[in-house]
Amino acid sequence: MDRAWRLPSIPALVHLLFIRPVLKLLFGVHVEGREHLADLDRFIVVANHNSHLDTLLLFQVLPLRHLRRTHPVAAFEYFSRSRFGRWLAEFLVQPVWIVRGGGDEDPLAGMRARLSRGRSIIIFPEGTRGRAGEMARFKTGVGRLAAEFPDVPVVPVFLTGPEKALPKTRSLLIPIWNQVSVGPPCFFHGSAGEFTAELEGAVRELAAGVVPSHRRRKRTRRPPTLAVLGIDGSGKSTLSRALARRLSADGRACLVSDGVELFEGGAAVQAPPLLTEKVRTTLGRRTKVAGSLKSYKIPKLAELLLRDHVVDGLRDWYAPDVIVLDGSPLLNITAWTGLYRREALSQAMCLSVLRVLSGQGMSLPADDPVYRTFPELGTVERLRLAHLGVPDAVLFLDVDPGVSMERIRSRGEERQAHETADKLDRLRDGYRLVCRVVEGELGIAARTLDGALGAEDVADRAMEELRRLELPAFAHLTGLTEVDSHG
Repeated sequence: MDRAWRLPSIPALVHLLFIRPVLKLLFGVHVEGREHLADLDRFIVVANHNSHLDTLLLFQVLPLRHLRRTHPVAAFEYFSRSRFGRWLAEFLVQPVWIVRGGGDEDPLAGMRARLSRGRSIIIFPEGTRGRAGEMARFKTGVGRLAAEFPDVPVVPVFLTGPEKALPKTRSLLIPIWNQVSVGPPCFFHGSAGEFTAELEGAVRELAAGVVPSHRRRKRTRRPPTLAVLGIDGSGKSTLSRALARRLSADGRACLVSDGVELFEGGAAVQAPPLLTEKVRTTLGRRTKVAGSLKSYKIPKLAELLLRDHVVDGLRDWYAPDVIVLDGSPLLNITAWTGLYRREALSQAMCLSVLRVLSGQGMSLPADDPVYRTFPELGTVERLRLAHLGVPDAVLFLDVDPGVSMERIRSRGEERQAHETADKLDRLRDGYRLVCRVVEGELGIAARTLDGALGAEDVADRAMEELRRLELPAFAHLTGLTEVDSHG
């Protein structure tokens, strides 16, 4: 028996005891075709590339004896930016470094050296991480390498999920379902160009065969988002659910509230779970038991950022005709700044916060007062999290904080840290200001409804307001063009 297998190295143990279980737990990694790698002594894996998570997912499917004998090709200039990042890559996967634009240096030299020593390699023939969900043409280097080692099998692999879990444009890992589809090995024949094209075709065929229940639904249009705002006890959750049900009269509506709900034909239907949503709801429960505003702040911010990712996932996987938000991450965070610094949230400051959080802050100078007043915004930008979605329409359910407090007390549950008359009054002012700025400065329709009305009356008024707006984004919803049914 191979000594490396009898005595696993420390990096191999890290993969086995930590990385594999964590990835499986967080990303629900499903593997199809693992047997195609089982009996190979060495190989060249070729896969699509959308994320830095791709390599770790590929290491999930490697036979144990290959964990320290397989080397992914990686761009040296990217990982050399951080001494720790380079060390970690070398410790975990021992990459074949490629220096892009390296002059006369042969980019295949390191790969040849590893294959000549009986090792295996992982190549991403697109050359770099592409746009999420898209696959670029393969470069012919893999074909030329296969021509030099015709006895080494080339194994095509298609990855789905990493483009959402860790896309190129973001740095935050988002738990979401992933699948690794491994195809049968191919052996070189013909020319390098022909074989490259054959490998690309094999990966595309694997993409077409992804398990149907997890494939993205085809979308013909971007679904509009309707944000329902209101302080706790205003009835916004009840209104959001009623609107999602009504707007699904002749289609599909998604509701993002404490959980995700799916409606079709005016009725609730089962929605396949997203792992991101499980993490978000766990954070949501954590915020509800926070003992102070200070301890409430960070988990609530994280939950709202994840909620925005959930909306992206809903668009891609459920293909709804409309998304109803029980609170908008962008608008909620902006209004909540007034809870922590009420005196600082002027109309101009509110607009600056909205621009930063929605990714339009590049026009703001580094010394803009918004960064001094709300230093957390600079952190959000540095983490590349400032890209929160802007809703297509906003409904604000306005209610007196005293009425809200009576409703909250009637629940018989322990009150949250912010559920006091004074704090709810601050939040109410924050939402009012946000709605004025959203409509006046961003040109997004924002309407106020009387939250003191009964649930059915409020829902009727909301539908009337949406009809009056005659927004093109909502024109395809039959519930807004025909007589509304309470169904």
